[in-house]
Amino acid sequence: MRRNHGFSLIEVLLALAVGGIVLMAASSLLVTISQAWANRPATRDAFDAHVNGVAHFLTAMLEEATNPKDGSKGTEVIELDRPVGFSDREDPLIKFYLREAPPLFYWPHGLANRVHTYFQFEEGEGFYLLWYSELQELEKSESGELKLEDEDELFRTRISPYLDKVYYCYYGNEDDSEDDQPEWQIESSLEENVESGKFRIPDFIKIVFSWEEEELERTITLAIKKQSPSGIEEEPK
Repeated sequence: MRRNHGFSLIEVLLALAVGGIVLMAASSLLVTISQAWANRPATRDAFDAHVNGVAHFLTAMLEEATNPKDGSKGTEVIELDRPVGFSDREDPLIKFYLREAPPLFYWPHGLANRVHTYFQFEEGEGFYLLWYSELQELEKSESGELKLEDEDELFRTRISPYLDKVYYCYYGNEDDSEDDQPEWQIESSLEENVESGKFRIPDFIKIVFSWEEEELERTITLAIKKQSPSGIEEEPK
């Protein structure tokens, strides 16, 4: 008669011991990882959240930018200009118009709307938004554009004290011919045409945030022209 051979008691106990050691090691590793995650510096996560929040806010705000004159699609929505009190500034500021401003733009009369907004970066201080509403008292400039009468009426909202550098990204040069292969250029200041003296609007801006010894960067697209819903621009009449 044939007998079936099973595991002996010693073999079973040895297998249970080895399995217990493996399970203990895995549990110890899981506990170690959990403790490391729980004890991670809260400020580090806050810095990441701040950088992502600022980048998302700027992107969402620029997506809502429109032309202040007629609001039509296919027209330029980004320009370079100097607000009142900044005429002596070497470089102009990036400017855009918002028909409905975010809740961050608050003035004595409540939430602001029909707002002209400027990007302002001050080295050592951070990144600001300068803005004013068309509902404020305005006067016509020499070019016929309505602007504030006094610099004190220009609102200044601080967005981030950690924004340490701003770079302007251009695709190709203004004087490139059709035969030239455009290349990306990254400049620390706005590009100026030597002959005309006019500044060129960048395609992107790269913003760099610094905190202690860490740097994080994000890229913000400047939608120079707002396309029509179909993606096809109407021919000028």
